[in-house]
Amino acid sequence: MKPSILIVSDELTRASFAPTFFGAYDLTFAANLDTVLKTLKKQRFDICFIQLRRFQRPHLALLRRLLRTGSDLDLLAAAEWDQVEKLVEALGEKGNCLTRPYYPRQLKGQFDRIIAKRALEKENRFWRVELAALFADKPSLTREDIPLDLWEKAKEGRTKEDGASFKRSRKEFEKQCLRQALERVHGNQTQAAKALGIHRNTLIWKLKKLHLAADSTQNTRKRP
Repeated sequence: MKPSILIVSDELTRASFAPTFFGAYDLTFAANLDTVLKTLKKQRFDICFIQLRRFQRPHLALLRRLLRTGSDLDLLAAAEWDQVEKLVEALGEKGNCLTRPYYPRQLKGQFDRIIAKRALEKENRFWRVELAALFADKPSLTREDIPLDLWEKAKEGRTKEDGASFKRSRKEFEKQCLRQALERVHGNQTQAAKALGIHRNTLIWKLKKLHLAADSTQNTRKRP
């Protein structure tokens, strides 16, 4: 799925962008900043790129209001050098600013960096969820925390008792988390432990408990 970008500008149109942009991104255009809040309620975007001839005080107020909505939208604004300082102050840490004039490759580079950052944040959120379940005490890890496919797989065993199914499901879930962590670092236990935010000894103990130590050794040997 292409990254979705909302372009808000009183001077940029589809004709302003090379065909390669439409191949890399899903672009939507808005003529003015006033309509952005309504547009965002109807459709989700990854990036909002704003380029106006001149940013007036009402525009800066709208940007601050947009940042207060709590949306995970990334903002990128392009302005003349004499307005960059005001824009940076308005956007704070949640936005980026591009000084005009700029080359198309600079704009694409900004888009690519933002998309890469979003992908990393998404991956980190995924790992935080998995780790919370992986190292939680049993009372805090409920049936709803286990992926449906693992839960159903566990219930295919001889016993249909929920407690036994839960135990098998959790075990498979933990194995899946640890395998994925090790695969990402080609079996390096030190790097895997660091990525998971746990001590290496804890990781080794978990691997032995779940009978994954042999798999970890094989992955390390396969590393180029």
